[in-house]
Formats: sequence, C-alpha cells, structure tokens
Amino acid sequence: MVRLLAFLALWLFIFGTALAGGWNIMFKIAYLLLLLFGVAWLWTRAGVLWLEVRREPLAQRAQVGSVLEERVTVRNAHWLPKPWLEIDAASTLPEHQTHVAASLGSYEERTWSLSTPCRRRGRYVLGPTTITAGDPFGIFQRQAIFPSNTAVLVYPATIDLPGFRPLEGELPGSGQRRERVPYSTPMVTGIRDYQPGDPYNRIHWPNSARTGRLLVKEFEQDPISDVWLVLDLDRNAHLGSGPGSTEEDAVTIAASLAKHFLLEHRAVGLLTQGHVLQPDRGTRQLLRCLELLAVVRVRDFLPLGDLLVSSTARFGRGSTALVVTPTVRSEWLGSCQDLRLRGVASAVVLLEASTYGSARPSLMLVGELAAAGIPTYMVKQGQPLPEALAQEYAGGARVGMS
Repeated sequence: MVRLLAFLALWLFIFGTALAGGWNIMFKIAYLLLLLFGVAWLWTRAGVLWLEVRREPLAQRAQVGSVLEERVTVRNAHWLPKPWLEIDAASTLPEHQTHVAASLGSYEERTWSLSTPCRRRGRYVLGPTTITAGDPFGIFQRQAIFPSNTAVLVYPATIDLPGFRPLEGELPGSGQRRERVPYSTPMVTGIRDYQPGDPYNRIHWPNSARTGRLLVKEFEQDPISDVWLVLDLDRNAHLGSGPGSTEEDAVTIAASLAKHFLLEHRAVGLLTQGHVLQPDRGTRQLLRCLELLAVVRVRDFLPLGDLLVSSTARFGRGSTALVVTPTVRSEWLGSCQDLRLRGVASAVVLLEASTYGSARPSLMLVGELAAAGIPTYMVKQGQPLPEALAQEYAGGARVGMS
C-alpha cells in the first residue's frame, strides 16, 4: 500500500508538472508510468492464476515426540513466469505455520520439505495454503487460497513400563473360555478339514498324512483373562488443559498400558465415556487403541461409577478392569467392588489430584481403596511413569485375583 501511494504521488507530480509547464517529455514520462501501472496490475492478477499446490505428508500417522515430515509442491502451469511468490503452508497442527518465498519460471515446479515436531495428540488438517503474488515493481499484491483436506493423526506418546508387574487374572482352575479364535494360541482343541483360506502353518501334518486329506488345528481362547483399560474422562474429575494436564497424562498412561499388555500377548479392551473398543490382541489392536486415544477428549459429565455400572455386562468372569482416573471422589468404589464379586479383578492407576492443582487431596480415596483390597498405583504430576507404576502405592498385594 505504501508503494502504491508513493507511485500515485509520483505520477500526480509528473503529470501536474507537465500540465503546468507544457513539457512534452513530462507527458511522455507520465504516460509511461501509467502504462507500467497497468502492466503491474495485470501481472499481479495473473500471478496467482495457473498455480497448482500439493500437500503430501510422508506418513499420515505420527506420535507425540516424533517429527512430521511433509512435502509442499507448487507448480506454475503457464508460460507466464511468477517472479515473486510468498507461500504460507498453514495447518491446524501446532507450530506448523511456515512461510516460504520463491519464484517460478514457465511451467516450473518446486518442492519444499517441512518438518514439524509433534507435541500434542489429535487429528489435524494440512492446509489451507495461501499464496501471495506480486508484480516486479512491488506495487500490487494478490492472494489465492488453496484448500486441502489431507489429514494426519498424531498418536499419544507411549512409555515403556519395564517395572510394571503384569496382572494375573487367570480364570479359576485355569478353565478355558470355550471360544473359538482365528489366531493361534497354546490351546489346541481339535482338528477339522482344511478350508480355502486357512493358513498353512495350522495344518496338522501327521493326521493329514494318515487320513490322506488336509486337516487343520482349531484353537480356543488362552485362559489368561482379558484386560479392560477403563479411562475416566468425566469432565468433573479432570484438571488443567494441554500438556501436563490430567487429561493428557491419563491418555498417555492408558496408551502405555495398552502397549505393555499387548506386547505380552494379552487381549486388551478400552472403555471410556462414549467409546468402547472390544478386547483383541496384536499390533492391529494397538493401532486401534492409539487411534481412539488420539482423538478422545474430556467432554461428558458421566461419573466413573455410572460408567462401570453401564458396562458391567462387558466384563467377563476372570477378566481384569484397570481403571485410570484423577478423581478424588469415592462413590464409584461400590461399583468396583461389585465387579470383584462377579469375578472381575480390578486395579487403579490414580493421578494425584493435589499435584495438578486440586484443593482436595486423594489420601482419603487411597485409604478406601486399600481397605477394599484394590491395588493402587499413584502417579504425581511430572513423575516418570515407569517409576510411578513400578510399585503399588497401597494394597500390598500383587495386582490380580487372589
């Protein structure tokens, strides 16, 4: 704008001088400046035309603590050069706002690599991309916005828990579930005829050779129980926002526990206000857990006790419920004890609310958990998670069914 006003002031001065003095040369200079003015205006309008923009993340999944790599490609699809472009590659991902200055020749294409540290979990959009073009004289500017629907998912961080003792939770008498499963387990219960699609490693070769037809082994659920991670996202229980809040720390704890048990070949399910992920095993289940935990937020005013009561039918006998909560209230203990009477083991990972700014400490709740015989792990704000989960804070007994 300043250059435009200066140009107009210069032109008015020259044109006024030409009128006052009748100088032919001044008229020619005034007309030349007017021509340049028109050319610059047309050049600027054309500067944002015939541009193509691509935003391509190298991976559409990242994790807190990693770096998201992205390629931004801008192509001039016309013979008219673009001598001055300013590219603003915006994103909803924090700290991703990036400015690049460039020029493009006829039909030229340029690519930039952008790196952004991932500090917060969630689903983010790469875009929009705003391109500002100008003329060679710097008089005019014009913008064009290129929307984008490319999304990336940032998983919560997971922390190794070498000192966390695995939950036992075996069915009484090592009983079996009598539930057929599509994957291999130590529990081989019989054989049947081969069907197209059966893995070759399930073929029982001795019996196949003896009978003259292909037979495959059938498996049942391993007697080790399912682990249900119950993540309390009741809005009334949480404190703070962003990194260091009870919400983010609770999600990190749940993600780390899911990874811990799945690496031990346990079946893990995830339960929270408004979301249920049925128990399963393997890498795919870990990805499902991380995808869910990447987007869950503290929203619902549903107390933990009501969540446990409404989900009672989901917990099979012999399974284990591991509750992650920052609450200081104790109304939900009755629901937890009812689960124990039904043969569901329970344990609690408690975020110490007073270290997150609450005026109410958790000592009363810890005492009630100890009196109920529910193993408890205490996590304080800023405390390393492996250290916090290495030893029970109360209860004195190994986590699992007695």
